[in-house]
Order: sequence, then structure tokens, then C-alpha cells
Amino acid sequence: MNTRQPLTRTDWIETAFDLLARQGAKAVRVDLLCKALGVTKGSFYWHFDDLAALKAAMIAQWRRAAARDLIDTATRTQLSPRDLVVGLFKDVQQRHANGGSLAETALRQWSSADPVVQKLVRDADNERLAFLTTQIRAAGITGRAARSRAAFLYAALIGMEQIAGEPALTPADTEGVIDAILSGGESTTSV
Repeated sequence: MNTRQPLTRTDWIETAFDLLARQGAKAVRVDLLCKALGVTKGSFYWHFDDLAALKAAMIAQWRRAAARDLIDTATRTQLSPRDLVVGLFKDVQQRHANGGSLAETALRQWSSADPVVQKLVRDADNERLAFLTTQIRAAGITGRAARSRAAFLYAALIGMEQIAGEPALTPADTEGVIDAILSGGESTTSV
């Protein structure tokens, strides 16, 4: 008697992300997914119309987790703008410690070869950048300096996700960088 639980869409998506992270976008194929899950192709087609539908579901899940859920969680709290930004960085560092950043790195590589994925990644990046800009403005930095500093922080955040061995910044270093970005008021240079 088979006591194995039936697979869900989430099982397929998580397995696809695992293959993406370990072997790249070319490994996200129906045959390799079925082999990894120990099932037939019929099971895949029960959950998805085709591979494009799975990829769309992967992107939707990543975008939700990478931008919307993260921002929603951060803004539900009554934290200062500084603490919201620190929390965002800590979340990224925690995902890095658990190997979660590998999927994001692979997804960004995938986006360089797939215009649909590229647009969705860019949309998520814009959501994150808008969140950071809002927090920097709330901390008292105005004008173009707010956007520039947000872009710098976001570049550091993405960079942390891309480094595969150890975090680029320790938690203590992260807070120091954030404090430096949030202090100093308006920039005197015009761009």
C-alpha cells in the first residue's frame, strides 16, 4: 500500500526551484522534475498545463516572497524606517544562511536569457526599491538623495544575495552601513 501523500503544485514549484538553484534554468524540465519527485509525467500535467505554466507559477511565488510578503510583513510592524531597513537586510541574510539565496541567484541568471522572467524580476526589484526609498524618505532624507541612497542599499542587498560563500556584511556591519546611508541629510552634489 502506498502511503505517500499526493503531490501538490507547491511540491512541483519547490522541486523546480531546487533544480534551478542546483543546476540552472536548463534543468527545469518535465522529465527531470518527474525523476526528482519519482513520478510520471501524468502527475506533472495534472497540476500544470505545460512547462510555461510551471515557470509562471515559480515566478509568481518568488515575487510574492521576494517583494510583497517581505514588504507586507515589514510594514505591519510599528518600527522606525531604520529598523524596517535593518529587518529587510536581516531577512536576506537569514535566507542566505539557509541556502535560499541560491534560487534567487539562479533566477536572476535565468532572467538574463528570458525576457518574461526579466520583466517579472525587474517588477519585483522596483517594488523593493520603492519600499527602501519610502523608508529613507521617512528617515528624513529628501529629494534625489533618497532614491540614490535607496539604490545603493538595494545594490548592497542584491550583492549579498549573490555572494555564495559567506555574507558580504555581518549583521553588525549591516547596521553600520544602514546608519551611514540614513545619516548625513541631503546630498550637496547634483546629478
